[in-house]
Amino acid sequence: MTETQNVMDQYLKAAGITELPEDLTEPRAAANVTHEPRARRNSYERCVTATRLWNSANNDEQRLHVIRDYASSDSSIPGLAELMQSFLLPGLHRLPPSEIEYAIDELGLTAPDNTVLLKAERQALDVDGYVNLGVLLDEDQLSRMRVRYDNAIEAESPQTRYDGIGRINDTVICSMNHDGLLDPLFMHPRLLAAVRHLMGIHTKYIGSNYHCPLPGYGHQGIHADYIWGVEGSPEVVNAVWMLDEFTEDNGATRVVPGSHRWGRHPTGDLVNGEPRNAKDEVEGQVLITGRAGSCFVYNAHLWHGGTQNRTLQLRRAQHTFFSRSNRPSSTDVPAAIDQVVFERLGRVERAILDIGPEHITRF
Repeated sequence: MTETQNVMDQYLKAAGITELPEDLTEPRAAANVTHEPRARRNSYERCVTATRLWNSANNDEQRLHVIRDYASSDSSIPGLAELMQSFLLPGLHRLPPSEIEYAIDELGLTAPDNTVLLKAERQALDVDGYVNLGVLLDEDQLSRMRVRYDNAIEAESPQTRYDGIGRINDTVICSMNHDGLLDPLFMHPRLLAAVRHLMGIHTKYIGSNYHCPLPGYGHQGIHADYIWGVEGSPEVVNAVWMLDEFTEDNGATRVVPGSHRWGRHPTGDLVNGEPRNAKDEVEGQVLITGRAGSCFVYNAHLWHGGTQNRTLQLRRAQHTFFSRSNRPSSTDVPAAIDQVVFERLGRVERAILDIGPEHITRF
């Protein structure tokens, strides 16, 4: 049985389309994926340069020195040094480090070998770059979440950069989470244990979004959730909550196991001497399928991308992002958080969000 017409109609406007395509298998890449050769070459050169600069140093002080030297060179790419320096600004964490240390201790995650994650799950994150933590949401939670998202999607403006995909940004901190229904999506101990394993204690939430490819849409170019390639420990971690079952046909995420260890970004990669076409398949890629309620966590430098939903069903998912405490956030949490949400949160939740009363000026 397909989704009811009523529910599907609620998504059309937000997804930037007026009707569903007749052929659900015809490739429809997201509008923000460029296939023009010159544009890909420019992006490639910018990405390769940023990757080289970042990985040529062992710490942020050395990186600043390298980037400033590059900025003064005749061959510097306009705007690149300024962008990279913005990731190295002082004071990018709002709360003192003791607050996230307190929260991690309260969650039982201080020890690197804590028992919240299995040894095999840690190994999967290290070697493959991802792990499915299994079903962490029950049927009642899932049912209520789906209704909440379906009702909220109608108010969203069309996402022209993601044709055919319904999206809601800042989900876990906006008014739709007034009662805490969505709190597990950024606070579940198993999720935070995976984040802690990959990036250590000093981490923070940096953004969240709901992502629902409609039938016939959803194919993304292969990408990583950072602007350049990073060697060693990750700068960002992402979680994908499967609010519906992920199958091989309904737009499951494709990943390239181990690609997080390559130290390069898909944009900065060559295929037969030419910059990679992001829409193409990558040798060794696999689909991440799983039951509704599952949480798939990955090192966000892992090469990955959504695939096309070739069914007549919605494929609802929630993404939650984390980074190191001293890196920029993709979401301006003090500006985006709803007053009711902020006021009901405790010390641990606020520490994960890296926000305190002193950061709120508009309430």
